[in-house]
Amino acid sequence: MHSKRRLLVLIVGLLVVVLLVQAKSHPQADPCQNFYGVACGNWSAIHASDAYQSFLGQLDYNYQAKLADLLDAEYFAKGGHDEPHSVQQLRYFYTACRRPLTQDQVLRSLEQLIALEHIQFEEMTVGLTAAFRLQVLASINHYNKYDIFKQLLARREHWHPNTTNREPLTRQQFDELWVRMPKIPFPEKEDFWHQVSRLEAELTSIGIENDETARDELVSWIPSFWMLPWPKLTYRNLHRVTRLLALRTPQFMLTYIYLRLQLPPEGGVSKDTWLMDRDQCAEQSRQILSHAAVWLMEQHHPRLKEEPLLQDIFEELKQRFGQKLRANRNNFTRRTQQFLVRKLKRMRLRLSILPRNASATTVGQLIDGHYRHVHMNASDYFGNLYIGLNHSSPQMHEYGTFASPFYITEKNMLIVPLSLLEPPLYAHDQPPILTYSSLGFILGHELSHGFDSEGVTFSADGVASRAVDRETARNPRFQHELSCLDRRFGSRRYEKFADASGLELAYSAYFDTAQTDRKRHRSTDNLLSQQQQFFHNFAQFFCSDGEFSEESDHGSDRKRVNDAVAHFKPFREAFSCGTSHKRRRQCRLF
Repeated sequence: MHSKRRLLVLIVGLLVVVLLVQAKSHPQADPCQNFYGVACGNWSAIHASDAYQSFLGQLDYNYQAKLADLLDAEYFAKGGHDEPHSVQQLRYFYTACRRPLTQDQVLRSLEQLIALEHIQFEEMTVGLTAAFRLQVLASINHYNKYDIFKQLLARREHWHPNTTNREPLTRQQFDELWVRMPKIPFPEKEDFWHQVSRLEAELTSIGIENDETARDELVSWIPSFWMLPWPKLTYRNLHRVTRLLALRTPQFMLTYIYLRLQLPPEGGVSKDTWLMDRDQCAEQSRQILSHAAVWLMEQHHPRLKEEPLLQDIFEELKQRFGQKLRANRNNFTRRTQQFLVRKLKRMRLRLSILPRNASATTVGQLIDGHYRHVHMNASDYFGNLYIGLNHSSPQMHEYGTFASPFYITEKNMLIVPLSLLEPPLYAHDQPPILTYSSLGFILGHELSHGFDSEGVTFSADGVASRAVDRETARNPRFQHELSCLDRRFGSRRYEKFADASGLELAYSAYFDTAQTDRKRHRSTDNLLSQQQQFFHNFAQFFCSDGEFSEESDHGSDRKRVNDAVAHFKPFREAFSCGTSHKRRRQCRLF
């Protein structure tokens, strides 16, 4: 009876996935050439009206909606007597964010910033957040102006014509605005005018290239509340705008924006106040006071129910990778082989970014200590931004809070944020094929990072071994395969290795049998259909709106999917990719 129920759950789950695939797939895409197009073809159209731009973004969005519910709850609104200090500051930040904000508040905030002798990353982030009504850019953990403006230009909301002015400044306008300028440690008026006019001339000179391809890529939106000159652009031109803005100093940019915000709006009617929605305020609260937000969320998350399942899958993946290490295709010395096997055996998986070796009360006290000098004001949103962005601590800052998992080399540990254990990625009692093809791949990917050419030399205790470093540097096969990855993928070789390895490990853990398997009975019915659904579900984790994709260390979502499956034999067999499709050998470090 129990096995029949499990089979019924599996069949229902597969039917659900088939319906999702039919809804999202591109009917004309060839899986052997563009599997991302097959799995995610219509994703952008289906989610065009949603606030998120990717599958991963949907997980974060759902997480933030739950956080907003907690921060809106009556208990927190009244300030519970046993509310931890860190959660209280989180609530104050959220409350200030939810208050109506005015153009006058923005100008007063910018006046304080441009009067500073030196404007750093934090001050610039606050200024741009105020001026463009942005979600906080605190996820950028290094000072990189190009990245800041790149995110700013990626805003997909349409410009509000009755709010700002996009026409270039005239000399008369500049003179009138300069009279109202507060005292600032800046160059002389004429020097500043020269810089302003030069930048605006460069911005307005950017136009459409004289070819039909470029015209087809015409940008159809303007970033929300944009107040600088905005020429007709293609997607390729956006990078030119980004470079132009990033070349200017923070002092210049914030002062220039301060001037332009005081121009009469084009429509003649100014929108003096605005209100940020609750989900955006929850996102900002999560970014600024990340550990307090996670602690609060985890008091309401049944994480321990999922722990045994994920740990079992992780152990299966480790066993599969252990088989590769014991096969020793690289002919490593016995000492190095034992070094790698020991590291794999002692690798741990932890759900949650917060410590797990202490009670919730103890962890709450640690977080309170981390935020003991943070004092937010429930009515000063921009001041709170400045306080939050300037607060950091090395021992707490290393862990992120969003849905991306990560591997910590020094601790030989995989961290899986609990925000991953939510629909549409994960649901309790979902068919195992869905779990293995998504979370199984994610765990396999991060596990593999412990054995790329950078991570492989670190021991089970996170200590670099010179002996292993020397051997891998001299090993002919290891270096040959590393060169193979380098030729194909360049700086993305480690991520591409982890993608291919993670997919292979997850597939093997689900479809292949081994003595180490636990608590799961595979069905051999409709094997080909199961194999195809495995790959479809894997690919849909990467579905996103690719019109202005973020090029990161991983590359675009489309490339990640297509590169991972391109040379994987089970995939090619499942979709009958014959010799008509170009086939290349997969680069394999182990």
